[in-house]
Amino acid sequence: MPRLALPSLLIALLCGLLGPVAPAVARDSYGRTDAPNGVLRAGCHGYRYHWRITPPTHDWLLETFLRGPGGKRLASGMFDSDSEHERDHSRFRFCRYSTRPGRFTIRAKLTWYKGYEQRTVRLRPSHFRLHRR
Repeated sequence: MPRLALPSLLIALLCGLLGPVAPAVARDSYGRTDAPNGVLRAGCHGYRYHWRITPPTHDWLLETFLRGPGGKRLASGMFDSDSEHERDHSRFRFCRYSTRPGRFTIRAKLTWYKGYEQRTVRLRPSHFRLHRR
């Protein structure tokens, strides 16, 4: 009997110390980014992308980061609940003379606030292709 009591006591103590475990929420449920494939045009241009987020609170910040072929950092954006909608679009601006055609990756980080508490989640990266004519 004492052999069974010790493990049960340890489990009860750990549960009491750690508190209830919250279920994991998939990062896909917080939002996504998207951009169409297209043509890498001569000169400097803005390339449109979209986002749709579902933050747990109405006080949030969305940061977007664009990487080009070979992982080169090209552009970024920042949007917040004071001036943006939870579903919107923007443009990354970059120049053809300094950018190779190929596969581009959009990474996004969503941060939300509840009182003094801050939480952050990274959204699943999205990809698009730009080619030369």
